[in-house]
Amino acid sequence: MFIDLATSNRKELDACDVAIVGAGAAGITLALELEASGLSVAILEGGQGAWTELSQNRYQGEVSTGEGFSYPALDRWRLRYFGGTTNHWVGWCRRLEENVFTQRSNGLGEGWPFQRSDLEPDYQRAMELCTLGRDLFDAETLTTDADLPVLVKATDILATPVWRFPKQLRFASYYRSRLSDSPVKIYFGANCMGFTFEDKTSSPRASLVHIKNENGLDFELSAKCFVLASGGIENVRQLLLAAQSQKQINRSGNLGLGFLEHPHGAVGAVLCGDHTPEDLDGVIGYPKDIDGTQFKVGVGLREEVSAERGMINTSFTLEPLQTIPREALHGDAIQNLWQSTQPAALGGTGSQVIGIYARTEQRWNSASRVSLISAKDDLGAVRARLDWRVLAQDVADIRTSLGLVGGELLRAGFGPMTFGDPISFQTMEGGGHHLGGARMHISADQGVVNENSQCHGIDNLYAVGGSSFPTAGFSNPTLTIVALAVRLARTLQERM
Repeated sequence: MFIDLATSNRKELDACDVAIVGAGAAGITLALELEASGLSVAILEGGQGAWTELSQNRYQGEVSTGEGFSYPALDRWRLRYFGGTTNHWVGWCRRLEENVFTQRSNGLGEGWPFQRSDLEPDYQRAMELCTLGRDLFDAETLTTDADLPVLVKATDILATPVWRFPKQLRFASYYRSRLSDSPVKIYFGANCMGFTFEDKTSSPRASLVHIKNENGLDFELSAKCFVLASGGIENVRQLLLAAQSQKQINRSGNLGLGFLEHPHGAVGAVLCGDHTPEDLDGVIGYPKDIDGTQFKVGVGLREEVSAERGMINTSFTLEPLQTIPREALHGDAIQNLWQSTQPAALGGTGSQVIGIYARTEQRWNSASRVSLISAKDDLGAVRARLDWRVLAQDVADIRTSLGLVGGELLRAGFGPMTFGDPISFQTMEGGGHHLGGARMHISADQGVVNENSQCHGIDNLYAVGGSSFPTAGFSNPTLTIVALAVRLARTLQERM
């Protein structure tokens, strides 16, 4: 059921078993999975049922980046109302690469505290919740089933990763009717202002979450457990505030550190070569699978090839060059080629020039971080600052990967090719994927949450979502975020 706190003046809300902060992909998934568990559940959504300027402005903050990269304002990609950022989600979905869960060399990290196979049952459920159709990610099979020519095949160097797209993009609209009739209480205008902790047991516990409504009135909610499910940056912001009174939350000293993104940008271009524009849809398009869902085939290095070279995982998608926004292009050569493909120059025939668009991983880097600043929003909540930093080794790996993938495309009959400035990627930006900052680790001395998304040292406080990613791969994170929420729902049912 939906409850607007703006119409209420009750100081204390009804106690519940599980209080979830945030009604985005993670929060909605958790509520759906707990709905029939017998546990009483409440969701605290800071925004309303639809976008409002007042609520959205509370996501403003500060941003800085390393040289050669750009990042938009913090309130551009995050949406602060029911459904969260899924309200403008484009829908790219795939599992994280298998090797990101394992220990890797050359500064690539020790992986996750479990293997990808351990998450597989949760991925299966996440596929259903995200309405992704059949669980098939084989590029050659999908392209053949769509009655399209297979122009690029996997080799001992080249991988052909696949993304699938949901039948229903918007969590809010798709699940609104079900949740409106649900025993789950969803409070709108419920702005989380922090927690009260008690130390009466061997392990500290959160006892209350403090809330302000849109009018600045104060509320309290007591629960047996509390879950932060507010997105990568907001989860970290809330934990940084909580750590001011409960030091155990940042015992590792790593809270806020290791913000991860997926560097994006058009870094090269290739001509059709031996292929006609009419045959390119399986490579540059978004074809429909036989179940009606869309898919996208990319190219990249095989995980084994990246591992042998100690490189980050990288992928590239191929798009008609003239459809890529100019600000996403890298280097003068690509800018000039893009200009020549515009309809004014070529009468609309520029689709024969294919843009090579990078979607890559980055290494964990303590200088890439989320922190608090002195500025506050209209309710008095401290705002966040993002410093996004990409290591020079990551840039070098992208450049090496592009060269190897380009060679495979030439062997597949494409070409010739044009690359961007080989020195640096001056116009790459993040992909809108806010990951890391509260990384998952089995040890309280190194991580913020454990393998079950529980905050180390706090018996009943959890943080689920992108903030816990210790490594990010290149895959879009939503499917994994939903899978982690499914996993947490099972954990809570077992513990309570």
